[in-house]
Amino acid sequence: MTAHAFLLVPALALGASPAPHSAPARDTLRITVLYDNTVADPRLGAAWGFAALIEHGSHTLLFDAGGDPRVFTGNLDSLGIDPRRIEAVAVSHAHGDHTNGLQGLAERGVSVPLYALPAFASALRDQFGGTFAVEETLPSQELIPGVFTTGEMVDPAVRIPEQSLVVPTDSGLVVVTGCAHQGIVAIVRRAREMFDQPVYLVLGGFHLIGKSDAQVADIVAEFRRLGVRKVGATHCTGDAAIAAFAAEYGDDFVSMGAGRVVVVGS
Repeated sequence: MTAHAFLLVPALALGASPAPHSAPARDTLRITVLYDNTVADPRLGAAWGFAALIEHGSHTLLFDAGGDPRVFTGNLDSLGIDPRRIEAVAVSHAHGDHTNGLQGLAERGVSVPLYALPAFASALRDQFGGTFAVEETLPSQELIPGVFTTGEMVDPAVRIPEQSLVVPTDSGLVVVTGCAHQGIVAIVRRAREMFDQPVYLVLGGFHLIGKSDAQVADIVAEFRRLGVRKVGATHCTGDAAIAAFAAEYGDDFVSMGAGRVVVVGS
């Protein structure tokens, strides 16, 4: 991997005695962006959509799979990631730019649990039930050790059911979103409700394309009020909103793109 594609997000100092693996906040969290609209590693392809590999301790979860199976599997190959390492898959919502890449995994013979919301689990069973064991997720469910789903969240004005990931770490909560159709601020608030910890990092698609400058400014200000330490906005966030977050957060803005690796932990 090229040097500029790797980013270490420092964690708070840990105690001298290592905690057992069962304590999720003591495990290193490594997030690799596998699919995005832009690239951080020039060897990879870019296309509309999002996917991230979540490695927590010794466990691995794929969150979304992008929109093009060839781009998705090509990026896996370029990064030297064996898809057989994937222990489970979670899909944020039912849009093709987050689910179509699953066909690439199916063609590689990957057969693992596929976590989806009840609202669209049946459609995924119809499409991929011969390959993946589709399981319906519940609010605050632990998908792999130390990685939790928000469960179904829906903005009544949009009506697109979606789930996001929340990972407790010693630095605070790390929140990973697909498109945030239900509102990125609402997701941050849900994460804070789930765990009595501050929010350290929020990354993924924030779905702010089409929002006015004033609306984006309000959302950025709300992130500050909620105590979000670092931000990695990408995908459907929109260039103007990404620039607004980058301007506000400065060195605490984490640039994304396919191939970006973010590590939180010891």
